[in-house]
Amino acid sequence: MHPILVKVGWFNIYAFGLMLAMSFLAGIYVSSYRAKRFGVNPQYILDLSVYLILSGVIGSRLLYVVFHLEEYNSVLDIFALWQGGATLYGGFLLAIFVSYVFSKRKNIDFFLIADILAPALALGIMLTRVGCYLSGCCFGSETALPWGVVFPPESPAGTYQRGLSATAGGVATLHPAQLYASIYGLVIFLGLMLSEKRLIKRGATFGALLVLYGLFRFTLDFFRYYEQNMKILMGITLNQIISVVLLGVGLYLLARKTNLETRAGSR
Repeated sequence: MHPILVKVGWFNIYAFGLMLAMSFLAGIYVSSYRAKRFGVNPQYILDLSVYLILSGVIGSRLLYVVFHLEEYNSVLDIFALWQGGATLYGGFLLAIFVSYVFSKRKNIDFFLIADILAPALALGIMLTRVGCYLSGCCFGSETALPWGVVFPPESPAGTYQRGLSATAGGVATLHPAQLYASIYGLVIFLGLMLSEKRLIKRGATFGALLVLYGLFRFTLDFFRYYEQNMKILMGITLNQIISVVLLGVGLYLLARKTNLETRAGSR
């Protein structure tokens, strides 16, 4: 694990920040290419991407900060995004809202835009979770499985591990939950791209993303470490509750009967 990939004097390139930037660039490229296929001007995607980057960063950071106020000594610490610390669902939900507002103002069907963006969102999950792994944030719970990981002591995961090791009298290992998330991001991306010819109804690709991600994320959180304040209902986390809601919305989008035309570019 390497939280800082490059260090030259005062200049640092942080793993999380780099992977986050790569996820945005890859998402813009993939979505712009897909826009052409579905008869949408790629410039709309480029314009929207500015708002999505801002909403993704702001939303994910704010939701994390709300539940981790004790980690910040000053307001300025909140803006140190390169050090990690974000809750994906905060950015995800705010980005959906921003996309809805943008599509209405541009008079474009929201579900058409959502279908275009859906695979890019999964690709972004794959890349950013690698950044989380390198930074030692968003880590898993203790495990005795052979692929359990020991993180650097200065990372958030390493700090947690020191406490476990002191109690157990040995070196504790953790689930590499970040890599689990990265793998299922890749699985969702490939699944959406390969099955899209069958998902010709507007909103179906987006619905499939919500179903798959909601299901995977709900399951993954049983292997994630969470502070007690994140467990809000009989041991169920806030993220798991959001996952169930998204799963339900996704199933509705896949099952609904609609008079909307199929997406341009679909057969």
